[in-house]
Amino acid sequence: MAAASLLLLPSPSVSEMPHDLAYVRITSADTDAFAQFFAIYEASMPASERKPRDVIATLVRRPDYHVLGLTADNAVIAFLIVFVSATESISMLEYMATTDAERNRGLGAQLFAKAAELVGSRPMLVEVDSEREDTPDQSWRRRRKQFYIRNGCRQLPNLDYFMPLVGDATPPVMDLLLYWPAHDDAPTPSLVRRWLECVYAEVYGCARNDPRIETMVREYAGGSG
Repeated sequence: MAAASLLLLPSPSVSEMPHDLAYVRITSADTDAFAQFFAIYEASMPASERKPRDVIATLVRRPDYHVLGLTADNAVIAFLIVFVSATESISMLEYMATTDAERNRGLGAQLFAKAAELVGSRPMLVEVDSEREDTPDQSWRRRRKQFYIRNGCRQLPNLDYFMPLVGDATPPVMDLLLYWPAHDDAPTPSLVRRWLECVYAEVYGCARNDPRIETMVREYAGGSG
């Protein structure tokens, strides 16, 4: 799931920021916070990258997921979903989004910082729609990727990322970014393979020997060499 619908964010003045911001962890679908979060999620995510409500309702109960709503005046105005594997030292920022009213008000960097805090020293993957694809939103995709790069991410080169199907439409062309500020060197192909196997199995429910993983690792290894 690409962390699409990401807010692209100039730094706002203090007066523009919402007051009384607080994070709430969402662990049940039977709450107002879940309903508010899911409304933002459904409105902001394209069908090709959006999981059904019942899947999200199950996901919020999983101990390897952090689903946080950012609230102002007790209403959820933004959210983030972070996967932190219990079996491998890897994590993934799945989604970040805000209500329409709160876009471009500087919340994106705050949400990303919270995600980085949640994963600690683990590497964190970020799936993004690629600007390599000639689409009407190509410039938006480029800006979105630059947001992550400004916040410390780097792209895994020579890797055309294949996101498994989660919605009713085929996912777009995608790139895979890595946030791992303590490590400047390129991860080895074997490490990338372990990360991909973990994400495919634990996030998407795919087989660890999915042939798409072999294709991605082969491309990455060839380019790294």
